[in-house]
Amino acid sequence: MYCLPEPRTLGRSTLAPSGQIENVPERDLHGRLFINRVFHISSERMFELLFTSSRFMEKFTSSRNIVDVVSTPWTAELGGDQLRTMTYTIVLNNPLTGKCTAATEKQTLYKESREAQFYLVDSEVLTHDVPYHDYFYTVNRYCIIRSSKQKCRLRVSTDLKYRKQPWGLVKSLIEKNSWSSLEDYFKQLESDLLIEESILNQAFEDPGKLAGLRRRRRTFNRTAETVPKLSSQHSSGDVGLGAKDDITEKKEEMENYNITIIVVMSIFVLLLVLLNVTLFLKLSKIEHAAQSFYRLHFQEEKSLNLASEMVSRTENTQTNKDQAHRLKGVLRDSIVMLEQLKSSLIMLQKTFDLLNKNKTGMAVES
Repeated sequence: MYCLPEPRTLGRSTLAPSGQIENVPERDLHGRLFINRVFHISSERMFELLFTSSRFMEKFTSSRNIVDVVSTPWTAELGGDQLRTMTYTIVLNNPLTGKCTAATEKQTLYKESREAQFYLVDSEVLTHDVPYHDYFYTVNRYCIIRSSKQKCRLRVSTDLKYRKQPWGLVKSLIEKNSWSSLEDYFKQLESDLLIEESILNQAFEDPGKLAGLRRRRRTFNRTAETVPKLSSQHSSGDVGLGAKDDITEKKEEMENYNITIIVVMSIFVLLLVLLNVTLFLKLSKIEHAAQSFYRLHFQEEKSLNLASEMVSRTENTQTNKDQAHRLKGVLRDSIVMLEQLKSSLIMLQKTFDLLNKNKTGMAVES
């Protein structure tokens, strides 16, 4: 269970008498801001919803086809920050990226955070089975700021980080797929939080539901305290039998899919081998015909007399000079064409870079 100090000040910000935090500096990442909204949920409850083994996160991850979730408890580091690690499997619907991918998420709760007042959490997400996964990872920053006793502001910003710089087309593909997935993820998270907010407000407004809500909150608090402790001892027990059956079926489907791909690729390779053998035989026939023609031409030249041989040598010398001149012209034209092709490729690369910059700028402005 997380444990935070409760001083009266928070960096440069101060706590007003009403309990509202004032002048909290914005520390968004440089990528995109996906959520910036005030929820009728206390800051402490918002943290519990998002960063403990809450029923809300179980439903949310299930709706996102995230299964086999295993999390470590929050542990304090020497610098004062607290860390926890999550591993899970994401079931994908994109045929180009496979059926599922394993992911590792490292969450850092910074020491500037103050319990029930302000929380700053960075989440680094690494996927392991998607194309070019070793090039990049994503960082999500969650900033929960108390507005009043039962209100808080949630700001979520995201940035793409690169371990090694990809070339233009690959970078464009990575950014397009990553930003699209992140936008869809946080739109659903915001929508589900609004639904949770509505349920909580209805329960508070209806006196008949208040007692039940308190019982649920007590049950939730006990679960939030015990589940992280059990996760390290029973890592496979965090997932229900239904989720295990689903992941088993999906793994079998993935194995069948891989077998199908292997068979198709084997047939394709066999066809390529047959095509190469056919081309080799044709080239052998052409070479044999050229050698026969050369032998016949050589025998005809031997039958000529010495005088005609001298004349033919002079003619051959002139012919060779003409051929060399033509060959130089062909090479010169080839060099010009290659230079033009190089210039075209450079212009195409600059065009891709300009389009990427324009798209990034428009996305940031929006």
